[in-house]
Amino acid sequence: MTDIVQQLRERGLKATPARIGVIRELGNAHLAWSHAEMEAIFSKMDRVTLYRILKDFEDAGLVHKIIDRQGLTRFALCNHACTTEHHIDDHVHFNCNVCHKMYCLDAVPAPVVKIPPGFESEGINLLIYGICKACNES
Repeated sequence: MTDIVQQLRERGLKATPARIGVIRELGNAHLAWSHAEMEAIFSKMDRVTLYRILKDFEDAGLVHKIIDRQGLTRFALCNHACTTEHHIDDHVHFNCNVCHKMYCLDAVPAPVVKIPPGFESEGINLLIYGICKACNES
């Protein structure tokens, strides 16, 4: 818990019980959650409060957003290299077609893509979809 409080304070955020709960859940899950999924987990929290927490976390470089195949915005915990100015989202995301879970595959780097002269890349978002390990085994 001390690490979470310190992490929030280092990013200029107050360590409220709601923020601690959200960041703990994101860290424990190793998944990218939609706002609706987070609402179900935090059913006693006002949906606007949850939205503000996720927005504050994104602005502070604590979470990054991913758009899944259904067009839903999902949130996942950033690695420690992300800052308020720049998200280091250089890994692959996997969206399961069966259970619809979104995984951050941190160990799978996004490929380097050569872009034409005059263009400047500020990030890459690679989404792979298919059937996850858990659904394949059941």
